[in-house]
This record gives sequence, structure tokens and C-alpha cells, in this order.
Amino acid sequence: MASLFASGLLAAPLISTGTASAAPPETDLVLAVYQEQTGVESTRLTCDPAAGEHVRAQAACGEIEAAGGDFTQLTGTGPQVCTFDYNPVRVAAFGSWRGEPVQYVEEFPNRCVMEQETGTVFSF
Repeated sequence: MASLFASGLLAAPLISTGTASAAPPETDLVLAVYQEQTGVESTRLTCDPAAGEHVRAQAACGEIEAAGGDFTQLTGTGPQVCTFDYNPVRVAAFGSWRGEPVQYVEEFPNRCVMEQETGTVFSF
């Protein structure tokens, strides 16, 4: 399932539009969230300046910046009360952060825990 999830994410969203002379942004990410009930939700995020389809692009770029581009170091929303419901959420980030390749996949027991650990980055 992980490879199916990852390969499906890489297909269409990474196709760029625009002129050949335009330099691609150094930070260009495809972010995705998979949950069995809702399927795959994805968005594109560029930073410096913050843009793309992410509804909270500025906050997401700031959180990734604070983590030094390392998705395993995202600070998240901090302590909050999450239920013990098991409703797994898988997240993925592919692309580049300041010119460096990014490939991050993680699973959380539910959406609340995902937000607690990743902040706004995967909340779109």
C-alpha cells in the first residue's frame, strides 16, 4: 500500500505549468494525507515566498523552516487532548526543500495525533 500511495502522489501533481525560462522554486513540495474513509487529499506548497494551493502556506513554510527542512523535527501544535481512536492517517511529502530532495512518509494513529506532531503542514 505504501508504494501505491507514494507512486500515486508523484504522478499528476508534479507536472508543472509555465514557461521553460522560469526558474523553479527552490522549495516545491507535494503534500498528501491518506485516510481510508476520505482517500488521498493532496496539495502543493512552495516557499520563499509561501504559495501553492496549501490553505495555510505561510504557517506551513514557517514550521518547515523551524525544523530546518527535516519533517521528522516538526514541532506540531503541542499538547492537546486526543482520543485513543485508531483511525490511521498516512502522510507524505515529496519534492525539494531549498534545493534538497525531500521524501517523507509517516503514519499516525489518528488525525488529532497527526496535527499534534506535524502542526499545519499536513492540515489542508
